[in-house]
Amino acid sequence: MSYFVPCTPEGRSSWSQITALDGVSYVLTFRWVQREGHWLLDVADAEGGAIRSGLALVADQPLLRGVVDARRPAGELVVVDTTGASDLDPGFGDIGAPGARFVLQYVTATELAA
Repeated sequence: MSYFVPCTPEGRSSWSQITALDGVSYVLTFRWVQREGHWLLDVADAEGGAIRSGLALVADQPLLRGVVDARRPAGELVVVDTTGASDLDPGFGDIGAPGARFVLQYVTATELAA
């Protein structure tokens, strides 16, 4: 079953959090790139070893597609536009906060296999 990954930017342009995906802990680091006007996501293992860096948070695109590292999450991460419009990518204040337009969703390995 898919679920939303809690994100708590609290007005910060960069933060890291430990998140369990399919029962495995990962370090997710979110970075706002002002010059380009979008968020980037870095995914690391629980010890901080980089799995993939610089994933652009764009709406309705599988973020882990093409990541072949055996340590990667077994499922898929997707940015979901809660309005259903999917006409924009998340801006600085648009992701993760309560009532935010965009949320990060994790589709479990079991759901992908079904």
